[in-house]
Amino acid sequence: MVIGNTLDGMRPPAPAFPRVIDMPKSVTQANPEVRSGFFERRRLRRIRMIVELTHKLISSDMTVSHREAQCLVQCARKAILDLHPEFAERYERVIRPHFERVLAQRWPGAEPLDPGDCELIN
Repeated sequence: MVIGNTLDGMRPPAPAFPRVIDMPKSVTQANPEVRSGFFERRRLRRIRMIVELTHKLISSDMTVSHREAQCLVQCARKAILDLHPEFAERYERVIRPHFERVLAQRWPGAEPLDPGDCELIN
């Protein structure tokens, strides 16, 4: 006996996951503001990695000059703000003073460079 679309009247099981609509890689979603906690934690881990790597290079690599160290700090700032533009205030409050302390300990009495001077190295 045929009831509906199946022999016994039971519907076939629905797929476990909804159908995924494929989207080309060049197209972005309409709402970029919605970010999952996973992506946010990943961005924060990358920021932490940038800060730690820059700190290690400046404080322990004896071949790095003062000018190169300041350029590394400028590049780290740019990379951090590219990852998280809303991080500017926190960078100025927390990370920049940390880098300034490290630079002052390693090169006491050295003057800071203008931001445009780092363009030559990078």
